[in-house]
Amino acid sequence: MFLKAITFGRQSSYLGGYVTTFGQRIYVPDDWDEMSAGYRYCTMRHEAVHIRQFERLTWPGMAALYLLFPLPVVFSGRRFIELPAYRESLTATWQVYGEDAARSDSEVSRIVAQFTGPSYAWMWVHGTSIEAALRRHLDSLSASPPPDLAHSQGS
Repeated sequence: MFLKAITFGRQSSYLGGYVTTFGQRIYVPDDWDEMSAGYRYCTMRHEAVHIRQFERLTWPGMAALYLLFPLPVVFSGRRFIELPAYRESLTATWQVYGEDAARSDSEVSRIVAQFTGPSYAWMWVHGTSIEAALRRHLDSLSASPPPDLAHSQGS
């Protein structure tokens, strides 16, 4: 109810429609098994970043970043939690689906929308800075490509 209220009704499916990590537990939506294996793999790579963050920052540290710095400003803690995880999502997408899929405008725009829309309660207002950070990450992958999982596993 709180999340729905602070997003003016635009986010009402967080626990039922999103993958969420708390500590070392990952919660998945009811339709998880219906999602493609590639999508689930990329999502778990993202969530593994959060598990490592919980280990490094501890519960109080993560709570402080999420709750004490929630505003979409320079000190938004959620931005610093989510950006490394979405970089990992792009790396996994590159490995599973290829460079074109990771670099696609639709994939980058989807991630930017997570930062600038109601999904995370508008955690960041500067979509251009998020897009630039994602594009820099993709450029670094071009310079030193990760292994291609789709072809190395014979799929």
